[in-house]
Amino acid sequence: MSGFSAEWLALREPVDAASRHAELTARLIDWRQTRGHLSVLDLGSGTGANCRFLAPLLGGEQHWRLVDHDPALLMQYAVFDQCPVERHCLDLTGDWDRLDFRDVQLVTASALIDLVSATWLERLAWRCREAQAAVFIVLTYDGTLVWEPALPGDETVCEWVNRHQHTDKGFGPALGPQAAPAFKALLERLGYQVNLRPSPWRLEPAQAALQAALLEGWMAAVREIAPDAVDGLSEWAMQRRRLIEQGHSRLQVGHWDLFAAGLPI
Repeated sequence: MSGFSAEWLALREPVDAASRHAELTARLIDWRQTRGHLSVLDLGSGTGANCRFLAPLLGGEQHWRLVDHDPALLMQYAVFDQCPVERHCLDLTGDWDRLDFRDVQLVTASALIDLVSATWLERLAWRCREAQAAVFIVLTYDGTLVWEPALPGDETVCEWVNRHQHTDKGFGPALGPQAAPAFKALLERLGYQVNLRPSPWRLEPAQAALQAALLEGWMAAVREIAPDAVDGLSEWAMQRRRLIEQGHSRLQVGHWDLFAAGLPI
């Protein structure tokens, strides 16, 4: 599975929190009100940002299992007294037999399923169905990148980035921007009532550090799959860096939030 640094996760955490779709979060909270003790499985948890955001909103008695392949990220989880938290170091690409869904009522993840294959996602849907668990998957990339001001080369870079999104991240060929609609269809076939809503990042000049990190990451992605294309995009990248540094750059990165519940008893 592809790794992410603690620095990158810290940089994106406040933007993720501001970008979540308020209606779907409210639906989750309403769903939670009809339940007592809540057991939550958080996949690809990193340092626990999803738990930090949701646990105070969900309230009541909760128990979280944070699952990630990187022990260093799990150890950076900031302990707080909102609820008991277990940390499990598992490789989500192959440790299905060790991934415990028993007594889980909510399966959640953030910025994960665009990295996985269709086969992996189908298996996840079935495991959620077997557990009779609700599903709350947020901030899945949808394939849209919109810069302001626009520059020649924006669409070309977006195309290359989206091609890279489909490369193997350890789970097999990744679904990339098709992941959230595909998961919606899978869950609906299994009897879930599914809501899918946009949750785009809207990055202002104040988020220059995140814009710069994205720019460098996307250029690295292009370099990985199309090294011959990088030279032709060097002028574009230089202009983008200048706009970010001067405080003249805005960027929208499209995402989806998904909430699925309502299984028949």
